[in-house]
Amino acid sequence: MVGAELHPFLVEVMATRGGANVLQCYQCGTCSGSCPVLEEMTHGPRRILYMIQNGMEQEVLSSPDIWRCVSCYSCMNRCPRDIEITDLMADLRRLAIQKGYVEDKEAVFGRAFAETVAHHGRLFEPELLTRYYLRTWDVVSLIGMIPLGLKMLVKNKLPFVPESIQNPADLEKVKLIPPVIEGQVDVVNTLVSWMITVLGFVAALGLLITGQGSHTFHIAPGVRGKREEEDMS
Repeated sequence: MVGAELHPFLVEVMATRGGANVLQCYQCGTCSGSCPVLEEMTHGPRRILYMIQNGMEQEVLSSPDIWRCVSCYSCMNRCPRDIEITDLMADLRRLAIQKGYVEDKEAVFGRAFAETVAHHGRLFEPELLTRYYLRTWDVVSLIGMIPLGLKMLVKNKLPFVPESIQNPADLEKVKLIPPVIEGQVDVVNTLVSWMITVLGFVAALGLLITGQGSHTFHIAPGVRGKREEEDMS
């Protein structure tokens, strides 16, 4: 490749810590021969390096191999060209997320958790799950949560209305409030607001029909505690 213009993806990989020496690979296969999870991979580290050298961005960043690396450092320790293959795999995972080839569901869940706490100061499980599944569109997992949700509902473990802290302004001090961009409409926030409104209406209707208070519909932990104290007295 001397004298030839390098592929943009190759240049991008070489700018990372693990990919600095990627052009030094001469395909000896020591890395693949040392990999304990090679049988679980589609290409293996040797072919991944070959595809990087040839600028095959889509094939590399969409490959499940970069996620199956167990970071044992066997390939890196035995590489005769001192290529930091283990670190390279981590860099490729980061690039795959940044470029949209994969979605980091843990990051999506973390964002949903932070936004829920930012709005109420406390965790509200229905909102958390709604935010998460609306962003991941993981319908199968959402359906799988229904049996557990029904059990929690029957046992009065699932609140219908979020409980907020007494001083919401305190959230600004810890910078939990997500920034609001003027003129931008967040579909997820809009749907969550509708959901909370509907749940509140259902809870109020249930209390009106049954007259059994929080024993039937869980409003909030603090409210339930007060009711239980009144019943005991």
